[in-house]
Amino acid sequence: MAECERWIAAGLIPVSERKTFRKGGRIVETRMFDPETIAALAAEVPSWRVKEEGEGRRDHAAQEPVQARRGSGFESASVKPLDDVAHRRRQSILAPVRKNTGIYIVEDVRKLGDRAQSGGGRHHSQSKPDREFVGYRAAFSWPISILPEDAPAEIVVEFTFAEPLEVAAAVLSPGRIDRAETANAAEALQARLVELRDATFDACEREVAAWRDELGTYLAAHEDEAERQAILDGIRSSLGKLDRISVSDKQGPEGAGRKLHQKLDNFRSRSAARRLRHLREVQIREASGYERYATIFPIARSLERKFVFLAGPTNSGKTHEALRLAGEAETAEILSPLRLLALEHYERMSEDGLAAGMVTGEERILPEGTTHIARTIETLDLRHVVDVCVIDEVQMLGDPNRGWAWTQALVGAPARLVVLTGAPEAIPLVEHLLAMTGEPLEVKILKRKGRLRVEDAPVDLRRLSKGDAVIAFSRANVHDLRTRLVQAGRTVATVYGALGPEVRRAEAARFRDGEAEILVATDAIGMGLNIGPLRRVVFSTLSKFDGVQQRQLSAMEIKQIAGRAGRFGHHDEGLVTALPDAGAYGSIATVVSKALTGEGTKLTGKAYVRPNQETVLSASEVLRSNRLGQVLQHLNDTLVAGHPDLQMADIEETIELARLLDTVDLPILDRLSYSMAPVDGRERLAVELLLDWARQHASAGWVAPPNFGAHADLVKLEARVKIATSWLWLAQRYPDVFEDVEAVVDQRANLNARIEEKLVATSVSRRRKSDEKRGRDQGDRKQRQKKARNERTEPRVRGSQGYRA
Repeated sequence: MAECERWIAAGLIPVSERKTFRKGGRIVETRMFDPETIAALAAEVPSWRVKEEGEGRRDHAAQEPVQARRGSGFESASVKPLDDVAHRRRQSILAPVRKNTGIYIVEDVRKLGDRAQSGGGRHHSQSKPDREFVGYRAAFSWPISILPEDAPAEIVVEFTFAEPLEVAAAVLSPGRIDRAETANAAEALQARLVELRDATFDACEREVAAWRDELGTYLAAHEDEAERQAILDGIRSSLGKLDRISVSDKQGPEGAGRKLHQKLDNFRSRSAARRLRHLREVQIREASGYERYATIFPIARSLERKFVFLAGPTNSGKTHEALRLAGEAETAEILSPLRLLALEHYERMSEDGLAAGMVTGEERILPEGTTHIARTIETLDLRHVVDVCVIDEVQMLGDPNRGWAWTQALVGAPARLVVLTGAPEAIPLVEHLLAMTGEPLEVKILKRKGRLRVEDAPVDLRRLSKGDAVIAFSRANVHDLRTRLVQAGRTVATVYGALGPEVRRAEAARFRDGEAEILVATDAIGMGLNIGPLRRVVFSTLSKFDGVQQRQLSAMEIKQIAGRAGRFGHHDEGLVTALPDAGAYGSIATVVSKALTGEGTKLTGKAYVRPNQETVLSASEVLRSNRLGQVLQHLNDTLVAGHPDLQMADIEETIELARLLDTVDLPILDRLSYSMAPVDGRERLAVELLLDWARQHASAGWVAPPNFGAHADLVKLEARVKIATSWLWLAQRYPDVFEDVEAVVDQRANLNARIEEKLVATSVSRRRKSDEKRGRDQGDRKQRQKKARNERTEPRVRGSQGYRA
């Protein structure tokens, strides 16, 4: 196995692909190898071993770090300085390679201190030599026709790759090497170089062809020939500024193609941003903004989309029907409000035999041939056309923080059939939005399966029944209720927003499987989390702090939460009540009853939007400012001011983060990505870490993973899970910068496991103590009863002061 790892690292055994699968509740990535290729390489093994023996068995301590360095991305902690003899030998090998190929190729010699700063040598100490050989750097250039009928553009790729074993054997040989050995080494290097060049050319050609197809679709969506021409002119002017593409063994030739594709995407985005600047410059200055919001999604506009709205309360079967429609389609996407729901949909589709995948803010599971993808709604791919797109919980259009994602999905989802699921209260706003696009809407009203009833009286916490859920709206109140229940001898499962999705799922499973009698939860259960046969919902209060102020629950919030009671197939009816501490029960029962019967606030008015990348670039150019905080503040004030259909989402926290990030030397769109990372602006440590990651990104091009243990109190563990999640979210957007993904995934899994252990252990230990105390109390009571019986049977003597025993 050690030999195989060296040969794989050296590129002698090619990895055909990398696949992910679930193991022990975690996502694990593994390397896959082509059996035919492996069989053909079997004959080469003896020669590889001979060459390894000749490379330094006599001086293993000095040579082994070189091997490790070649195979692991130059991360060895023990390296030798650049040797003059080795340098001369490499130059004699490089000379014929340059002459024969005409390719610019040099030794890649770097300063150790520079590498330590850049992340490649983060384990080196300051006492190491100043310079060392780490591989070869070659520059390939060739013309490719980017735009049809245009002159080819010159593409330059700078490829850094490890030294082939045959070359290393000659260069590091302890004895003299003759011309034949030098010539053989040059042949090996030339073969590797030509292989990389040709593979890189092919990869870039494929990506350019794919990009041209996407551009054709993009342009076809624009009816105005002048607009199409403006976009093409902008791309042409950008192609003259196309800089070189830098890749290494780690990214491979396909990585060069992907980077070229991304650069061309950026050119198109910038061209579109310039087009938007001309179209909207006046509107931005006059605070009219997104007056043509639907045109931002040209692919959706090019499709004849149809909409079906499955409107109904909880437990009405709308999600089941939507997933059925998605499962019957050849391709589909399901957009969910939570990563946990995306995971449940992914697993359900997989169990149904569909080629399923999953994309969330911090992870991607997309096996080859995937046809059905479960996503969190913010990850919607606006370029990927599918037959059916399901938008779940569409009433989230009314959420000031996240409603923009539902607006974007409803107006821009590139699907032939868009299936909406959610509360009927969202019908007016959905109709209002689709009036912008002129697309047809069919509304199907579904009824709840099973009765839902408000009880006549409140319920005491000590008299809760198995299968009840107590609802609170802060972590402190959740833990207070949990503690009181456990001290009373009840087993409790806990679900609240600060818990990671994995822990929420495990806690819900404990309640669903009967390991916990009572569920204590926040309104997180109102999002469709599978919590099983819940019998009764018990409100501890009807008010919550929404991040700004303490307010009463809306009718829709009450309806979503209360509707989880009485799961169809388990209970004939669902019950809703409250604790005595919630207030006057008559008033509470009236408010809840009105909410359940639909007598509450309807979802009307304007839909929320958020500035996209093109809009930020456009505003930056119009304002002639590179300060993201200033640009976002201007857009917040002016982008949709006075618009009849749209309003700005709450981006105040994003603006504050942007102002802090403006001190970091990153491009404005990179700062925008960091400002939108899932970081709680009220958590000082999380904000400081985000800024530190951005600084590492700017200065070193590599960001270290968070480093903390799994031993802390519950609050700190929860905060660490959030930090790890934020790091993984950024890793999805910058995979070449945030490299240690597997380590952070494992770290987060360990933290979640520790949180779940604490929750379960606390419940079990307190329950055990409660049982022991009850046993002692019962024993004492029996002793007292026995003593009393004995006293009654003993003779009594009448005295002057009455009876005495």
